[in-house]
Amino acid sequence: MCDGKYFPIASEESNWVLLWTVDYYYHDIPAYIIAPSESFHSWAKVFSYLRILNHYPELLVCDDNSNIKMAARDKFPGCRIQTCYNHFKEGIRRNLKVRSDDTYKPFMKRVESVFSRKRTDIDLDKKLFTLYRDYQHDPICLSTITNIERYMPELLAYRNIKGSPVTTNLIEGLNSHLEARLTSLRSFQSIQHARLWMNGYILKRRFTKWTDCTGKFKKLNGKRGVDLTKKHGVDIPSYF
Repeated sequence: MCDGKYFPIASEESNWVLLWTVDYYYHDIPAYIIAPSESFHSWAKVFSYLRILNHYPELLVCDDNSNIKMAARDKFPGCRIQTCYNHFKEGIRRNLKVRSDDTYKPFMKRVESVFSRKRTDIDLDKKLFTLYRDYQHDPICLSTITNIERYMPELLAYRNIKGSPVTTNLIEGLNSHLEARLTSLRSFQSIQHARLWMNGYILKRRFTKWTDCTGKFKKLNGKRGVDLTKKHGVDIPSYF
């Protein structure tokens, strides 16, 4: 999975962004860069680093960012793109303005129910049909349902990939951890300072043993992400 985390640099007019990738199964961070924006070129550079590392993802989970998706398809033609359920639902909430207007709140709750978990084809079709049956005469609701149908290949890309996620919750958690560190820093003095600090931060994350993993990831406790994704026979020095 991949995401971007923006941060301020005193010498720059606009915020820069950390573009990073996380291996869902091993919780490692195989590739990242800092860039002025989440452009196609910037994401293509990140994915090029994955190719150099011989890391070819079968599934990429991301938010609904066209630059990420185009860059991933360019560098990994066989990779499936899974749109994050949480980001997809948030996009619908914004379009319906449900936080400031109650008009479409009941409809939004029905949509959230559809994407509350992974569903079989029969169950999913039934949910979507009843949604269409009940709201087909409202043009805004109908437009939302039509858009859901259009996104179905990216909403169901996880199918037949064992244990695959449908959200970017893991990397969002890492974003929150990073945000706590960045808040105390306020801003970096220059791009060079930002690059050096981010490099040290990510190295620390990769070389620190996991201690709080639960559920199916409990087996990762006591292990370092970098040890789980490195090539066999490669001896990595300890930096910390």
